[in-house]
Amino acid sequence: MVSYAISATAITTATPERVLTVLDDFSRWPAWMPALQNVRVELPKHQRLGPGYRFRLRGVIVYGDLQVIDYTPLSRATSFRISFPPFTGVNRCRLVPLANGRHRIERVDTIELAAFVVGLLGPLQRKRFERLAGEFLHALKHEVEGMPRG
Repeated sequence: MVSYAISATAITTATPERVLTVLDDFSRWPAWMPALQNVRVELPKHQRLGPGYRFRLRGVIVYGDLQVIDYTPLSRATSFRISFPPFTGVNRCRLVPLANGRHRIERVDTIELAAFVVGLLGPLQRKRFERLAGEFLHALKHEVEGMPRG
């Protein structure tokens, strides 16, 4: 197995409640998250949001199974399993209070790939994961602060 730890940060003026409300609204992820524009979110019926909550992201060919594993007033985390190429990991977002009502959003992704998958994907895959983490935070910041994207 090959492990990647990818991190990105952003500063926001939005409250933690606003940030976490947006993160928790899985059905709206494709509306603001660029990498998910062509993905359908499948949510369970009658399941309460919190640790153990499971849902699926389904693309044309690939799908991802996700489970909420951390759900606190200042953090969220989901474990995931992607179907193809097969890999697993954890996405974490944590809010750190700063001065003047601002917060730092810290995103840390831990990704586990089989060695043969790394060989197939090539050396640029880590850079792609880093770019996606940055794009995610940029889009999240714009969504929670009500700023137009562009």
